[in-house]
Amino acid sequence: MDYKYKISLIIPCYNSEVLLSETLDNLLGQTLKDIQLIIVNDGSTDSTTDIIADYAAKNSNILCIEQKNAGVAAARNNGLNYVEGKYTMFADSDDLMSDDALEQLYNALEESGADVAICRAEYFGYGGKKLHPQACQLAAKKNIDVFDRLIIWNFMVSNKCYRSDFLKASGVTFPLKRYAEDGAFCMQIFYQGAKLIGVENATMYYRRRKPKEGFSVTQTINYNLVEDMFDCIGIVASAAQKAFERPDCTCEDKEGYLQELYRKAYSAFVLQFYPLIWSADEKTMALMKERFEGLVAKMTPEALKVMEPTQKHLNGIMLSKKQMAENPYITVIAKNPTKEFVNSLYAQSMPHFELITTDNLGFDYENIVVLPEKGFAKAAKKAAKGVLVITESGATPIADIRLFKVMALLKKGRKFRIFPSPVIRLGANVLLKIR
Repeated sequence: MDYKYKISLIIPCYNSEVLLSETLDNLLGQTLKDIQLIIVNDGSTDSTTDIIADYAAKNSNILCIEQKNAGVAAARNNGLNYVEGKYTMFADSDDLMSDDALEQLYNALEESGADVAICRAEYFGYGGKKLHPQACQLAAKKNIDVFDRLIIWNFMVSNKCYRSDFLKASGVTFPLKRYAEDGAFCMQIFYQGAKLIGVENATMYYRRRKPKEGFSVTQTINYNLVEDMFDCIGIVASAAQKAFERPDCTCEDKEGYLQELYRKAYSAFVLQFYPLIWSADEKTMALMKERFEGLVAKMTPEALKVMEPTQKHLNGIMLSKKQMAENPYITVIAKNPTKEFVNSLYAQSMPHFELITTDNLGFDYENIVVLPEKGFAKAAKKAAKGVLVITESGATPIADIRLFKVMALLKKGRKFRIFPSPVIRLGANVLLKIR
């Protein structure tokens, strides 16, 4: 088939007015100019529509598709209908790429004849910069086996470039889910005998949002997201089992591979959903307990043992808010906090804490203890249940979401367990600055 462009990029947008221009400028500024931008406006209610129209009027390679709000998966599926590029990529409306990333990916695919190219990935924004280790390891490989377990830990769709012919022939589309649907999409394609390569000199930059800017899907929690994550892991597991039956299957340890998938689900739960547990409603809490316990039942003792380091900073997994409120590891004393400060506490990656204050500011969380202003300081210290107790002004939000996690790890370590809370807090700040 003759294609009009070298690469088509599908970009779902929903109320993306703040950062969309930066992303479009980044893509239009790529060294590879022969690209098509398919922008799917997913029912935006802000000025996103006007921004897209303005860019489309000035750039003939931009195609705008309007649809009623249906979610990112539906938007990506819609965009697939308009691909005119030899290769296809998916970009989020707030992500960026290194200046010559598209050119590097295109050249690598052309030279190798591969079906999919995987590049490096780096997080930036809230929480600082951090390389995605598995994506970078994959990108460093010239040839990647479909059953390379590193792929399980790199479910993101944005750092992959697909041969359009192979993608269309696979018949795979995004499951209409809002969490882990990208992993289900990628893996189903890979399992159909795809030839994979790494491209080390191209990087995709994945943005993390600040609380006041609005969290991304991976920074929020609700019943549907929890259900979707476990459902999509199930889709991948089923597809893997079908792939095991292919004559070209290269997987030598099939049960071990499935256990790696379960470890992926376990890790996603502990590191992404569990820290946000305070904002989960009762229905979501019940589902979290049911699905997590079901997952654990499928895992071998060896696989569970491997996951222990992911929760060193926790007092075990507690799927009861009452239990968590009664057993905080960190107590934060802040007499008159701002809402921004309180929000920064609940954005922390370690949820085993309590807040003692004189005003809950309308936050209805079980781990907030409200005391009278008179005699507050003395009463707060007496009421504190945490192993670590820190006093804050409450005026400035905590900048790094890893602070509580690092403090807990330091206190539980042999070298620092004898030090008091202020020293642990200071040590954690120093470590976070170094990192």
